[in-house]
Parts: sequence; structure tokens; C-alpha cells
Amino acid sequence: MIIEGAISVKAALQNKKRQITEIYISKDKKTKDFNYIRKLARSENVPLREMKAEELKEILSGKSNGGIGAEVSLRKEDEFSEGDIFYLDGIEDPFNLGYAMRTAYALGVKNILLSQRDYGPLEMQLLKSSAGAYDMLNIRICKDPFDDIAALKNNGYYLYGLFRGENSKDIFDVTFKDKALFMLGGEKRGISSALLEMCDEHLYIAYGSPFRNSLNACAALDVVATLLFNQRKRK
Repeated sequence: MIIEGAISVKAALQNKKRQITEIYISKDKKTKDFNYIRKLARSENVPLREMKAEELKEILSGKSNGGIGAEVSLRKEDEFSEGDIFYLDGIEDPFNLGYAMRTAYALGVKNILLSQRDYGPLEMQLLKSSAGAYDMLNIRICKDPFDDIAALKNNGYYLYGLFRGENSKDIFDVTFKDKALFMLGGEKRGISSALLEMCDEHLYIAYGSPFRNSLNACAALDVVATLLFNQRKRK
């Protein structure tokens, strides 16, 4: 697989979540960022090929590659570290999913659980739209969401589901538990009823206007991650 752009290549080098076969770089690029990538590649013994711009075009297909790309393996899955988990279910668009990961990582979330899907063909887009956060986060893919989430619950995680229901609580009035898992569903189908039944609490995002439509998953994650960051930093 080929990834393109300085941010994506740098994220792959720094976070070591994938094998890097070779880096392709324009020999005309002598910026501080590109020279850092050259230095890092050499320190990690990653082959680096300096090329003319015309030669690079034959390898890199994207129009926004910025003069650099790399041949890499698919990303490996991780073990989760201590801290909160966000379960993202049914966010199908890779740009939206990447934006969600970018926000989550920026606001201190380290662990992302994804619904079952083949993410391989989307990885180049995910790296770009997440500004490299796709390789910075700890990411696992659910084999069976009920078994996987039940195991996390048995391990002490308190389950919150974003769902606007009769018994849901206003998220702005909630103090989050110390070890929390937040479930967010995509716009098309939301969180499944079976997973909602597993939750310890359902939360909704109160609006400041009489708006009847739901926020998209990325906007909802922005709200949740911001509130979570604000509460965690005050402890």
C-alpha cells in the first residue's frame, strides 16, 4: 500500500504501527520537515529513494502528495492503554472517521474501538483526514461487539451510549466515571438496540435552539471529547 504526504509518512515513521518498505521523496524538497523525515528514516534503517518530480509522479497517484510517499504494510491492531475508550459504530465515510480520530487524539483520547469492517482500502484516506492520528491512537476492531464490549464492562468500564431517549440524561449535567467507554453511532443507524441495552447510562446532547435533527457523529464526538477533556484535566 502507498501512503502520501509528509504528515502521513512522518506518522508512520514515528509511531511504528506498520512496516515501511521504502520512502519516496522529491530530491528538490529541502525543508526542515523533509530533512527531519530523511534523518528519521535513516535512523530507523528505512530505505529512502531520492527522486525527480517526474519520476515521483509515476509512483504517487494523489494530487496532494506534496512530494513524498511511502510503501507500507497495513496498520497493526493495538492493546489499549489505561484511559477512556470511544467505540465508533457505523461511521462509514473515511474522511468523517478520520476527522473524528483527529479530534479524539487532540483532546487526549488514546483508545478507539471500531466496528467490524475491512479498513485496509481506507487507510491512506484515514491517515490524511486524521492528520496522522490514525497511527497515533491505540485502535482495535470489534470481532464481536457484544462480546468485546461485555469484556470491557466486566473489566470495570462504565458504558455511556449517545442516545436521545426518554430516560437519557443531559450530557452537560453528567460527571463521567473514572473509567468510561463512550458509544457513538453513525448517522444512518445509530447504536444498535442490543448495545444500548448494555449501557449503564444513555446521554443526549442538549441544544441551545429548537433544533430537531441529530448532530452527525463527528460533531457529537467533538462535544463528548471536549467535555471529557475538561473534566479529566480538573482532577
